[in-house]
Amino acid sequence: MQKLVVLTCLVMACLPPAMAPAAGEVRKISDNLVEVTVSGQGTSKEEALRDAQRKAVEAGAGTFIYSRSETKDFMLVKDTVLARAAGFLQSHEILSTKETEDGVIEMRIKAVVSVKGIEDTWGVVTSLLQQIGRPKIMVAITERIAGQSQEDSTVQTRIENLLLKSGFLLVNKEQLKAIDQKDLQAAVAEDNPAKVQAIAKRFGAQLFITGSTNASPTSTRPIYGVVTHIFGANGDIKCYRSDTAQLLASQNATSESADQNQFNAAKKSLNQLGHTLGPKVQFDILRFWQDAISGRGEVQLQVQGITFAEYLKLKKALGTIKQVKDVTAKFSNNIAECSIQSDVNAEQLAEKIVEAVQGIEVTDVTQNVIKAKAAK
Repeated sequence: MQKLVVLTCLVMACLPPAMAPAAGEVRKISDNLVEVTVSGQGTSKEEALRDAQRKAVEAGAGTFIYSRSETKDFMLVKDTVLARAAGFLQSHEILSTKETEDGVIEMRIKAVVSVKGIEDTWGVVTSLLQQIGRPKIMVAITERIAGQSQEDSTVQTRIENLLLKSGFLLVNKEQLKAIDQKDLQAAVAEDNPAKVQAIAKRFGAQLFITGSTNASPTSTRPIYGVVTHIFGANGDIKCYRSDTAQLLASQNATSESADQNQFNAAKKSLNQLGHTLGPKVQFDILRFWQDAISGRGEVQLQVQGITFAEYLKLKKALGTIKQVKDVTAKFSNNIAECSIQSDVNAEQLAEKIVEAVQGIEVTDVTQNVIKAKAAK
C-alpha cells in the first residue's frame, strides 16, 4: 500500500495541475479493487453524485490513467472512459450532502473501484480510436439579444471549447462560412434537423449540435442609486447523429444576470447559460460516444431490394444472433429498416449478420449504420 501511495504522489508531482488525478483517500483492497473517499460538486444531487463517481474512478486508477498522459488522444480516451464512471464502481455509499451559500451541492462518497475494469475499457477505447479516428462534430447555435440576431453565439463557443478540450474534431467556422448563413440559421431557427443534417454530412461530421439561445430584459432596479438592468436567458440545445438524424440528447436551461450596461447584462446571462449547458451537452456526447465505440449503442441496418417474405426471414434471423438484445423493424417499398440494440459495435454486428442471414449482401459499414442489399 505504501508503494501505491508513493507512486501515485510521484505521478501527480510530475503532472500539470489540469492533468492531476482527483484528490481523494485511497485504500487498496486487492490487486483489482481500491476503496476511495472523494467529494463531488454540482447544481443538483444527481450532478454532484456523477462528479463524485468520476473523481472516485480518477483517484482509484490515477496511476494507470495519468501514466498515459503523453499518449495520443489521451484526453478523448480519458473523458470517454470516465463518461461511464458509475460502471466501474463495485459499490458506493453517500457519506454526506450539503448545499453551499451559492447553491452548489457538495456530496462526499465512499466507493469501491474496479481498476481492471478501467484498464480493460481504456484498451478497447484506444484500439477503436486507432481504427476509426476521432469523431467530427458540427455546432450551429443561434443567439438573440432583445430579439436581435447576434453573429457569434456565446453558448456555442462554450460548447465548442469543451469539446475541443475533450479531443473531438470540430467543423471549422471558416468552413461553415462557405455556405449560405441565412439557410443555416433558418434551419436552426425552424428546428429542422433534416436541413442541418444535410449540411453536417457535407462537412463529414458524425454528430451535429443545434439549438437557439435568447437573452431578454426582465426588469431594472436601482442598486446604490444606480439603475441596473436585469436580463434573463434561455436555451434549448439538441444533439443528433448525422447519418440517421437520431436525437441523442436534449438539454435546456435558464439564467439571469445584472449589469449597468444592457448589452453586458445580456452577455453575462448568456455566458452563465453556457456554463450550465456546456458540461451537460459534453457529458451527453461522451456517454453516447462511449456506448457507440464499445458496442452498447443502437445500430441501424438498412436492406434494399428485398421482398416482404425475405423481410420476415431477416427479422427472425436477427433474433437468433446472441449479441442482439432488441430489434425494431419496419418494411416499405422493398426496403427493410431495423434499429438494433446489441453488445457489439457495427462492424462486429455486420459480421454476425453475414453469418446468420441468408440472401443479403453487406455493402457499407460506418460507425452506427450497416447498409445491405438483397443478393441476386
